[in-house]
Amino acid sequence: MRKWFDRTYENPAREALLKLIERATQSVQEPLQQRAGTLTRWFEPIVRDMRNRYTNGMTEGFNNKIKLIQRMASGLRHEHKRRKRILAWCGAP
Repeated sequence: MRKWFDRTYENPAREALLKLIERATQSVQEPLQQRAGTLTRWFEPIVRDMRNRYTNGMTEGFNNKIKLIQRMASGLRHEHKRRKRILAWCGAP
């Protein structure tokens, strides 16, 4: 599927995905028909994801690291020390 959406123009990729959904819908296998329904319901988000490939992985990683540091620094009395520790672990000078 990914090579469909690597194309410069979006319409051929959309048409190819629609043909795949149509073939799966006409299949005699029920699990394939269910997957076709899922692809139909989530068609626009799938197309957006494949075209743009934006993720929030970096942000989630930083949030996870900050939460971990806060759990480890629960004994620190002063807020500015905890902030310094977070900045030191996240790579800030």
